[in-house]
Amino acid sequence: MNDDLFEVAFSGEIRAGENVEDVRARVGKIFNADEKKLTQLFSGKRTVIKKNIDQQTAAKYKAALNKAGAECEIRSMNPVEPATTAEAAPEPATIAPSKPPTEEVDYGDLAPPPQTDPLGITADQIEDLSVSIAPLGSDLQDDIEVAETPEIDVSGIDVAPVGSTIGIAKKEPDPPPPDTNGLSMAD
Repeated sequence: MNDDLFEVAFSGEIRAGENVEDVRARVGKIFNADEKKLTQLFSGKRTVIKKNIDQQTAAKYKAALNKAGAECEIRSMNPVEPATTAEAAPEPATIAPSKPPTEEVDYGDLAPPPQTDPLGITADQIEDLSVSIAPLGSDLQDDIEVAETPEIDVSGIDVAPVGSTIGIAKKEPDPPPPDTNGLSMAD
């Protein structure tokens, strides 16, 4: 089910042992949010931070917020299909994050999330999610070692005159036939 969509929501909850003002400052730095946006985020009401994203992107947002000391939730946005038979529909499955919230998540070189957001915050404003492309003509390889040109002695090499046949050795004259005068054929 690669087409499952998720949303990330925040209700102002912080992780145990964290100071509210410190978490608020870190979340404000992550989202580059002003005081009005921070007040909305930490109001205690459920605020959707990002929606219509894949599970990996949702986990990235969760990891960034957890790192800042905030607790958020990830919910599936896909509707549960009603039961077509007289049997009752099974209860919807709870979407569990791929890693516990206490672990840091490293996603490597994944594509950035879509640039839409109800709070006006884009993914490039979140340090853990932002990526960039090197400018045109940039060297992408670090520490290029320049090899020294070897000095080769070519003083003993000569050039053949025009029209010469190159690569064919001159044939040595055939040796003289062996002397068979002293041999006889006896019955």
